[in-house]
Amino acid sequence: MPKRLTLSGLFLILLLTPMAHADRIDSAARALDALVAHADGTKPLSEQEVLAAGHTIRDVVRGLPPGDTRLLPRLANLRTKHAADLAPTPKRPLRKANVLGRLLMTLDLDRLGRLPATQVKAHPAAAAFPGAVPANAPRVSQTVTIDTATPGWHSTGLYAAPGQIVTVTVPASAAGKGLYVRIGCHKDGLWRLDAWRRPPAICHHFALAGATTQAASAFGGPVYVEVPRDCGLGSIKAVIAGAIEMPYYVHGQTDLAAWRKTIRGRPAPWAELASEKIVLTLPATVVRTLDDPKAVMDFWDAVADACADLAARPRDRERPERYVADVQISAGYMHSGYPIMTLLDMPAVMVDLKRLKTNAHGGVWGLFHELGHNHQVRDWTFRGTVEVTVNLFTMYVMETVCGLAPTRCHGSISDRTRARKTRDYLAAPDFATWQRDPFLGLIMYIQMQQAFGWEPFKKVFAEYRTLEPAERPKTEDARRDQWMVRFSLAVGKDLGPFFAAWHIPVSDTARKAIADLPDWMPEGFPPDK
Repeated sequence: MPKRLTLSGLFLILLLTPMAHADRIDSAARALDALVAHADGTKPLSEQEVLAAGHTIRDVVRGLPPGDTRLLPRLANLRTKHAADLAPTPKRPLRKANVLGRLLMTLDLDRLGRLPATQVKAHPAAAAFPGAVPANAPRVSQTVTIDTATPGWHSTGLYAAPGQIVTVTVPASAAGKGLYVRIGCHKDGLWRLDAWRRPPAICHHFALAGATTQAASAFGGPVYVEVPRDCGLGSIKAVIAGAIEMPYYVHGQTDLAAWRKTIRGRPAPWAELASEKIVLTLPATVVRTLDDPKAVMDFWDAVADACADLAARPRDRERPERYVADVQISAGYMHSGYPIMTLLDMPAVMVDLKRLKTNAHGGVWGLFHELGHNHQVRDWTFRGTVEVTVNLFTMYVMETVCGLAPTRCHGSISDRTRARKTRDYLAAPDFATWQRDPFLGLIMYIQMQQAFGWEPFKKVFAEYRTLEPAERPKTEDARRDQWMVRFSLAVGKDLGPFFAAWHIPVSDTARKAIADLPDWMPEGFPPDK
């Protein structure tokens, strides 16, 4: 007896089978009927069927002409009915269970992504996040200089109001050379999260294909010029018109008296503090009373330099690291990348030197931790140590920039906790257990650092940077072997017994390579049972 065709299977067939336009609209209409019945509880669907129905509707709607009278009017009525759902906030998130609301928001964002700038209007959600622009905020025209030798986002100190056109003019020689104008810094897509506390995609960028480009975002945001790597255009000037001014401090350029008198009071809802090494993108309210952005950015430059020093990288960077605060991010409490993303409880901490230097907020560890991820190298980070070796950078910054004992900056590596975790692990040692617990793994690295200092780490990291492709470890076994051998040679001690005590697998070949060195073991380790 043939198996019954499920609704999701039917929708999949409809998606994959070539059909006449009218038939495709019929399939989308049936999919919409099914979602409406699911939403009102008449005929519940499985999660797979909900997803399949949504894909069917999106696929068809993308190709509908503006004059369609079958689907678009129905969707418009549903949009009116669910208007409150289409402006999600932390207090009123749009949850996964609200399948119609999520579909309508997805269709809205699809449509906005295809509209020319002249047709973009402010989205109802923009007022809640990224924020409203004062109605009387003056629109300005400014010329900004872009050094295309630096790839990535170039801050302009300007902000696009939601739904309003910004015009960007570049030299004809720069048109069509891979440059973009970006509106928005909150680049995390929230599509997979169970609850959307803001619309899941609120950034837009537009290719600078001609000498003059119009750009607009329904949500608004800071205006950037994006530069590809190896651009080769040299320094160019771009004229940006129709935007409003942000509180924008450029380290080494902005006059502090002007900052205090006028710049920090500029009307945009977001602000940036920028150096050649770090850019902080923060709610403008955080900087309205900030008197000394120079001292703040001196501190952050020192943090960036410390990470570069430990990683054996030049202090002068290809592009600045960026931190962006958001009402919701795609993963975790913070995450690394370009930009590093964090939540809105951190901006006040990021400009408060006392809190930063004393670790008066637990998140300070996380701020340095995420920057550390951007300095990790796979060659010396074997499986199980991604969340371990990163904290070498966290600890180094805590010690060298903040002047703090790093093992006192996080409860998971306090003296007492390290002693307990070590005893518990060695009572039933297992490498898989070690790999699953980052703060257990970090104990081993702390022992190495306390015995030999930071210089061997810098020396070994520098070695890895100069390896030829054939010398680089290709397997997890090779990564463990090379790390043990290279560190042993750097300190002139055989760490083989130490690795064995921690039950870290290494090969006999690696052990033999350092067998002529004197054995080393931390004092009092392994602890007496």
